[in-house]
Parts: sequence; C-alpha cells; structure tokens
Amino acid sequence: MSPEHGARRSRVILVEPALTQLAKLTANETHRLDRAIVAISVNPALGTEVPGTLLRD
Repeated sequence: MSPEHGARRSRVILVEPALTQLAKLTANETHRLDRAIVAISVNPALGTEVPGTLLRD
C-alpha cells in the first residue's frame, strides 16, 4: 500500500428492516449510528459474523 493511501474501509450496507428503523430514529440516535458505522467501516472485525454470509451483527 502506498504511503498516500490509508487502509481500505469495509463496505457497510443496510438491509430492508434497518431502513424502516432509520425512519424512527431521533437526530441524536442518527448521529450515534453514523459514528458506529464509521467505526465499523474502519475496523471490520467489530461485531460478530452472521454464519454463511459476509454480514456482521
């Protein structure tokens, strides 16, 4: 990896039930979720693997 590029980030996706839940979040909860998504994208080992998929909880 060249010095000008950082480590590659994970791809974070939201499944259909999550999209429904997003509509119900307050602004503060949305802000906390954004911070969590960034943490997950930087450290893909966070959470637990969903067996048989590329997803993590």
